[in-house]
Amino acid sequence: MVYAFTFLALAVIGFLCLRIHVQDKTIRELTDKLMARNYTEYVSMTRAREDPPPDLTSRKPISWYDDPNIPDVRGDDS
Repeated sequence: MVYAFTFLALAVIGFLCLRIHVQDKTIRELTDKLMARNYTEYVSMTRAREDPPPDLTSRKPISWYDDPNIPDVRGDDS
């Protein structure tokens, strides 16, 4: 009897967690639609999340003091 109650409790907790996750996703999508000024902005916001961010390892340092761990773009580390 205890095992049945434990299994039932875990099933209910799992179902509620799944339900909360789906509701949060729906709320996030509706908030994004509401906050966008027009449909084009909404589509650009949703696609921006799906695209990976650009790789920043090859950027040029602002100065030698700001980014001492990034090697110089020309190749000399003097």
